[in-house]
Amino acid sequence: MTYILIVALLLVLGLALVVIEVLVLPGVGFIGALGVALTLSAGVVAHMRLPETEAMLAIGGGLSATILAFWLLPKTRAAKSMVLTAKVHGTGADSSLLALEGRAGITTTALRPAGVAQINDSLIDVISDSEYIAPNTRVRVAQVEGNRVVVQTID
Repeated sequence: MTYILIVALLLVLGLALVVIEVLVLPGVGFIGALGVALTLSAGVVAHMRLPETEAMLAIGGGLSATILAFWLLPKTRAAKSMVLTAKVHGTGADSSLLALEGRAGITTTALRPAGVAQINDSLIDVISDSEYIAPNTRVRVAQVEGNRVVVQTID
């Protein structure tokens, strides 16, 4: 009878530590690993010390409790507070940058490879297709990919 209590205690402590790891201290890892180890230890003790029928009942009960816990945990208020439910609104690429393709300008900063160039009387964040372009160098917009404006020097 004492081994049944030991198995039950190990299962309860193991599941409690796993729940604490998931809900209270996420990311620590040690407490969750200890909980898993205690739960597995309960199965080992049940297998080694209890009669076969009781061992199977204990292992089946432990697996059932684990599955039930992982089925119920996501439905709790604490678990729901960890999930982002707000919708994120953003904008796509600046469509006015597409009109810059093929236009010429002059660098206002060094491009190593990123920097700023003046194109059509506007300061634009650009990136060079080579490694370095000095300030006050004439450049042409080679391509626009979303918000990424790629320039190359004009000979």
